[in-house]
Amino acid sequence: MKPVVMIVGVGDLGGTLLELLARDPRIGQIVAVDRDEVRGPARVNLTRLSAMAQGCQPRLRFAVVDLNDEARTAELVYEVCPSLVLTTASPQTWWLPSLLPPNARQRLQRAGYGAWLPVNLALSLRLMRAVAMSGVQTTTLIGPYPDVANPVLARLGLVPTAGIGNVDEIVPKVALLAAERLDVAPASVRVWLVAHHAVEPFAFGGVTEGEPPPYFLRIEHDGRDVTAEVDGGEVLFRPLAMPAGSMTHFLTAGSAARLVGAIVSGEQAFLHAPGPDGLPGGYPVTVSGGKIAVALPPDLSLEEAVAINQRAHRWDGIASIDEDGSVRFVPETVEALDGTIGYRCERLCPADVPGRAAELMARFRDYARRHGVDVDARASR
Repeated sequence: MKPVVMIVGVGDLGGTLLELLARDPRIGQIVAVDRDEVRGPARVNLTRLSAMAQGCQPRLRFAVVDLNDEARTAELVYEVCPSLVLTTASPQTWWLPSLLPPNARQRLQRAGYGAWLPVNLALSLRLMRAVAMSGVQTTTLIGPYPDVANPVLARLGLVPTAGIGNVDEIVPKVALLAAERLDVAPASVRVWLVAHHAVEPFAFGGVTEGEPPPYFLRIEHDGRDVTAEVDGGEVLFRPLAMPAGSMTHFLTAGSAARLVGAIVSGEQAFLHAPGPDGLPGGYPVTVSGGKIAVALPPDLSLEEAVAINQRAHRWDGIASIDEDGSVRFVPETVEALDGTIGYRCERLCPADVPGRAAELMARFRDYARRHGVDVDARASR
């Protein structure tokens, strides 16, 4: 029997991923879950018809569930008994701050992406509780900010299998540019990259000033180390023209679809993933027999790799993660948020995540309105 995959959240990113997975013959059924009982079925219908137009015959089902209702979510997981659960659900999409005027946006960006942790963590925390409540043993992949969310969840005894995107979005760029310098096919280039989410803005040219976060990079061609030959650091940080905002979701979804396909098929694959087994940041991983394992080159230990990503936390505004799952923010992040939207949080406790997320979103919307932007109206277009 072919595996069942559950996708939680069918907005921009989840909907794009749904399209890709609906064309994967290795998947038996996809259950798409969303709280929007109008948008959800319509998105599933579009996916079904577009896949059929390409000659595919996916088995798709929609289920309406609000993740805030953990008991009902647990019932659905138990009923479906999926081989894999992947969530892209978040109460606020990550690109909304980009709708602000430049000066207002830049002031807010000084806080770092980690400042949005309660928003990114809120629904993933509820989903992981529901999965645990269901008693179903399944692979779990987290979309919203897994570089930090997964370590927090792990400290709460709710460790996800891994995350999606982030480090694995940088790898094809490095492979492409390195292959061009070597005048070889990109498929013949292997990249080993240990990198935190904080590296991405530097890697894609969104940030061009200041010292980049620490990372480890090794580039091989046919088993030979060519990192110095292609100037790996320059390749990693060379700007590459790309669309902004939600258009980048196809890159994230493509990365996620490859990971999902490798897991559900039991095939062997070498790729990258953030937050594997609750670790901070992103790593090279192998997938074999449906299991994910960190895979590092011989000259780098797991302890060294973890230390690199722990140091990189600060570039996203994260000072540390306590053993109880509480997160401490760097002073610059605290002051930047307080000085722009009037939100102050030095330490985020897991029990406070829902309330902090609601407060942060409300204050952000008020800040946006003061600068002439109705983010909800713009995001719904």
